[in-house]
Amino acid sequence: MSNDDTISETEAYELGRKAFQKGVSGDNNPFPEGDHRRDKWAHGFMDAQKILSDEHLPGRPSS
Repeated sequence: MSNDDTISETEAYELGRKAFQKGVSGDNNPFPEGDHRRDKWAHGFMDAQKILSDEHLPGRPSS
């Protein structure tokens, strides 16, 4: 068993979220095709984008 096998789906999600925050491309998903954690990483990556875009909704005060 490799170290990658010990990463949970929750951790994969967080890795995706943090990858976006660091400016990593969405094409850099570290999990292979067919690995159930690949989708979790992608969801974390996309959710980080949504959180960022939600901060700039019209009518929302700027920080």
